[in-house]
Amino acid sequence: MSGGTLRDFLVLAGRSIAHRRLRSWLTVIGIFIGITAVVALISIGLSLQSTMTGQVGKIFGYNTFVIFGEDPFSQQSHSSMGAFQLDLGTVKAVEGVVAVAAVREESGFVVGPEKKGLLPVMGLSPELATEFKSFLMDQSLEKGGRFFQSGDGERVILGGRIAQRLGVTLGSTIEIQDRPFEVIGVLTLVEGGAEGSRGGMGGGFSVGTSSADDTLYVPFEIMDSLFGPSDTVLLTLVKTAEGADVDEVADRVETTLHDLGSEDATAITYNDINQQIGTIMGAVSAFLAGLAGISLLVGGVGVMNTMYTSVLERTREIGVMKAIGATNGHVLAIFLIESGLMGLVGGIVGAGLGAGLSVLAGALIRRFVEQVEFVTVISPGLIAATLFFSFLLGALAGFLPARRAAKLPPVDALRYE
Repeated sequence: MSGGTLRDFLVLAGRSIAHRRLRSWLTVIGIFIGITAVVALISIGLSLQSTMTGQVGKIFGYNTFVIFGEDPFSQQSHSSMGAFQLDLGTVKAVEGVVAVAAVREESGFVVGPEKKGLLPVMGLSPELATEFKSFLMDQSLEKGGRFFQSGDGERVILGGRIAQRLGVTLGSTIEIQDRPFEVIGVLTLVEGGAEGSRGGMGGGFSVGTSSADDTLYVPFEIMDSLFGPSDTVLLTLVKTAEGADVDEVADRVETTLHDLGSEDATAITYNDINQQIGTIMGAVSAFLAGLAGISLLVGGVGVMNTMYTSVLERTREIGVMKAIGATNGHVLAIFLIESGLMGLVGGIVGAGLGAGLSVLAGALIRRFVEQVEFVTVISPGLIAATLFFSFLLGALAGFLPARRAAKLPPVDALRYE
């Protein structure tokens, strides 16, 4: 087919669509509604994935990984990661490791000026504030407070709500397991309810069973003297050397722990989490796009119906074209191009509306969820694929009517009234 012939076919198809302007627009409504839904849902899914990986990147960085007591991605894992046996010195001795911090949780008897009782006590390594600052997130201490430093002994940081209940402030002294501890910090009380934030300080990582507002924090090194020696920890953070392959170092640490008997210990890197996020969001996006595809199916049926009507209306025209030399292939191409163009128009409108809806959704999320830096993603590849698919959908929907038009005998077509 020559370039001039293709251009003529496009002109004929365009004129036919323009001649039936209202019917054509009604036909493409089903197409652009479906395309709008597909583009919007997939774009929002990509935006969520990008936002989540960005947040994970802020916490992990490029040279940090976490060791849990069990694989958090396993179907058998629990909401609070299982404890596991760990020797910090052994982990730090692994090639490529430069810093290690750990979290251990116990229940201790606490006595304050106003109340006493059995409360969660969490041991935190001082390295959290130096080598792993991102894991503390944006949790703040009340004015005058500080985090643990190397060599701190009987020092304690209190969750905001438990500090109020015990009736203590900075500089006060409380007893933990019958030992006096000086209060060097009080977490800013989390607003918005009794649940508080779960896990470590500020929820930078979710471990343990207690709320940050109701937990007492002491130096990790003091936990043995308070509750007895134990290598059992809830979570361990590991920082790798500059230039080291994080995944390789994580594998070496995991192998070392398995050799020492912690068979369920699992090292989770930034790449592992990104892969899981991509898998989950990909499945969700595919499911939602499948639901939106029902609208596309309806739109395709509409295109087919319109094209069958067009063939009936233009039967004499088809006979004239064949009488002056048009082949079956020419007639087939004209009607396929016409139906494909209707699909393409629906795709263009739908892609624009879908992109606009995803931008609007991103703006609303940023407006009402200020804690999340939501990133709106409009993929050029998605738009291009959508336009190609919408043209293909229209062409496929119009294939049977076009085939019928191409097979009309010229004499019968010319006689058609």
